[in-house]
Amino acid sequence: MFVALVVLIVLGAPVFMAMSGAALIHYWETGREATMVVLVQRMFGGMTSFTFLAIPLFLLAGEIMSRGGLTDRLMDFARALVGHFRAGLAQVNIASSLMFASISGSAYADVAAMGPIMIPAMQKEGYPKGFAGALTAASATMSPLFPPSIVLIVYGSAFGVSIGALFAAGLTIALVMTLLFAIVTYVMVLRYKVPSYAWPGIAVLVRSGRRAALPLGMPMIVVGGILGGFFTATEAAAVAVTYGLVITVVVYRSLRLRDLLPILRSTAISSAAITILVGAAAMFSYVVVRRNIPGQVVDFLLAITQSSWGIVALIVLLLLIAGMFIDRNSNILLIGPIIIPIMTMELGFSDVQTAMIIVSALGVGHLTPPFGGTLLTASLIGRMSVVEISRYAWPFILIKIFLTGLIVGIPLLSEWLPRTLGLGGL
Repeated sequence: MFVALVVLIVLGAPVFMAMSGAALIHYWETGREATMVVLVQRMFGGMTSFTFLAIPLFLLAGEIMSRGGLTDRLMDFARALVGHFRAGLAQVNIASSLMFASISGSAYADVAAMGPIMIPAMQKEGYPKGFAGALTAASATMSPLFPPSIVLIVYGSAFGVSIGALFAAGLTIALVMTLLFAIVTYVMVLRYKVPSYAWPGIAVLVRSGRRAALPLGMPMIVVGGILGGFFTATEAAAVAVTYGLVITVVVYRSLRLRDLLPILRSTAISSAAITILVGAAAMFSYVVVRRNIPGQVVDFLLAITQSSWGIVALIVLLLLIAGMFIDRNSNILLIGPIIIPIMTMELGFSDVQTAMIIVSALGVGHLTPPFGGTLLTASLIGRMSVVEISRYAWPFILIKIFLTGLIVGIPLLSEWLPRTLGLGGL
C-alpha cells in the first residue's frame, strides 16, 4: 500500500489521488465489497461533518475582507504602532502580516496581499530586495497558527481535536513567533542603512486605530466568541462572513453586490480542493488504523533508538523533510494518521501539543525549496529569483525550527491558554 502511495506521489499525482489509490489497494487485497462500502462511507463522512463547514465559510470571509480593500487600513495602523522603531518598515511588515492573518487565516493570502505593497516599499527605503521578500514570506507563515487558521480547522475537523483549543494554542505560539521574528529582524537590519522615523504622535495612532477598528473587530469577535464558548467554529465562520459583508458592502462600500460573484467562485474552487483532500484523507486514515501502521512505525523507530526523545527527534526530522516537498494541509492529512497516535498514545503528548508540533514543523517547509510555498509566492510577486530570496531566509528558518523545539520541550507553551480557558484537547 505504501509503495503505491510513494510511487504515485513521485510520479506527480495529486496527493488526494495518491491517498485514494493507496486506500483502494487495501480494498483489492481484502477482496470484500463491504470494505469498499466502508471506504466510501468514511470519505463522505469526512467531507460532510458540521465542523468542516467552517472552512469554506472562513475562506469566504477572508476573500471578502481581502478584496474589500482593508489592507491599507491595517498597514497604516501598523506603521503608526511600530513604524518609529529601529527597522521600522520591516517591523511594520511583521505587524501587518499578523493583523492580516487574523482576517485571512491563510499564508498564501497574506503574501498575496502584503507582498505587492511591502516589497517595493522596503526596497525603496534601502532594504535589500531579497531581504524584503524573505521577511514577507516568513511573516506570512504566522497565518497557519493565528486564528482563524484554515490549517488548524482542517486539523481539528479531521482528527477530532477541539478547534477552540487549537486556536488558543496557536494564538500563543503565533505571538511568540512574532516576537522572535521582530528580534531577528532588528539584528539583521543593523547592517543596512535604512531611515528611521520619529513617533507620529498619539493623534495619528488613535486616528489610524479608528480606521482599522472595524477590520480588526472581526478576529476579535470570532476568536473571542469561540474561546469564550459563545459559538462553535462553524457558527463563528458564519458570523465572520456576515460581519465582512456588512463592513465592506454597507459601511465602507468598497464592494458591490456584483463583486461577490468572483469572490464566491474563488472560494468555491479553494473549498473544493480542500474538501476532496479531506475526503481522501478520511478514507486513508481508516486504512492506516485497520492495518496498524502506527504500531509498525513505532517498532521501526524503536529499532533505531530506545529513547523517547530520540523518537520525537526522528518524527520532527521527518516532518521537516516532508514539508520541503508537499504543502502543509496535504502533509497533515497524509502523515497525521500515522504520527498522531504515536505522539499521543505512545509518547504521552497531549492532542493540542501534538497539533502544534506538527503544524509548526511542517511550516518550515514554506521557506525551504523545492516546495517553499510562501517563498516562491514572494519571489514571483517581487520578481526576484528563489536564490536571491533564499539568501536572507535562513535566519527565519532557524527561528521556526527553534520554536518547534520549544513547543516539544515546553508543553506549557501550547497548553497554558487552552487549560486556562477550560478548553479540550489536553
